[in-house]
Amino acid sequence: MAGALLRAGVYMAVAGGLGLWLVNIAGSFLIGVAAVRLARKSAELRLLVSTGLLGSFTTFSAFSADWFHYLESSVWVGLAFAGSMTVACIASAAAGLWIGRRGVAS
Repeated sequence: MAGALLRAGVYMAVAGGLGLWLVNIAGSFLIGVAAVRLARKSAELRLLVSTGLLGSFTTFSAFSADWFHYLESSVWVGLAFAGSMTVACIASAAAGLWIGRRGVAS
């Protein structure tokens, strides 16, 4: 629930569709960091942070709704939206993994 409340706060603070981009990209980055930093912690803590907090902060349902909206107006705009959001989130998660690994002793 806390992640969803944080997402709502971002939506209220950021105008337009940028809120969706911000929460999904930031959430993907933080999930990457958490994957590394919490690797040796309990499964319960990892699930609480990644699936609970960050999973409810990011939003696939809003992404899907926006995607269908764009598809209705133009297939190409819809495909560009879906592709760019997916690539941005994967790159953000990879950056989070990279940052998370910095300073973690092997």
